[in-house]
Amino acid sequence: MRIGDTIGARIKQARKMAGLKTQAALLERIPEWKPSRLGNYEAGVSTPGPDDIARIARATGVSPCWLMFGDGPIRPNARDLQAIRHQNLMHVLAERESRRGALARLARAIGLDKPGLLAHAENPFLPIDDALARRFEQAIQVEAGWMDEQHIENDPLCASFPDDMRELMMLYSSQPRALRDKMLAVMRVLAEA
Repeated sequence: MRIGDTIGARIKQARKMAGLKTQAALLERIPEWKPSRLGNYEAGVSTPGPDDIARIARATGVSPCWLMFGDGPIRPNARDLQAIRHQNLMHVLAERESRRGALARLARAIGLDKPGLLAHAENPFLPIDDALARRFEQAIQVEAGWMDEQHIENDPLCASFPDDMRELMMLYSSQPRALRDKMLAVMRVLAEA
């Protein structure tokens, strides 16, 4: 099972990303809850309903959709560069995690050790700066800038979209920036017609 595959793991991760080292620290933000409630959620003994997911998301500053399903942006405000880079990192790690020694080789190739690479996987807010992103791209043999682009085909949230919408999104995302702007202009004209 990969990091963050369960709601309980994501709740714990969200708590830590919010700088709350203990469950008690999170409970200070949700004082009406008993400690066992949060403990059971993090341990996976019980699953929070939508109202509790919303409370935890507000208290930790993460997106309720990500918290519940593990899909979409981690922060509720937008797909920022760090979130995109983290999603791309997770996609590559998921592809390689079953190959013996692949993660250690990848870590060495980008100038980290395996625990350092896994720390980036566990904490979506641990910065993936430009230098690290470029080393990562070289290691996996993709074009420069690949880490900075949203790859629709790798986004688990997009997998739930209808086929025609996903096709449009993939066509759009595969084009250079100048052509994307033209495509949007054409779509706006068609929408007004």
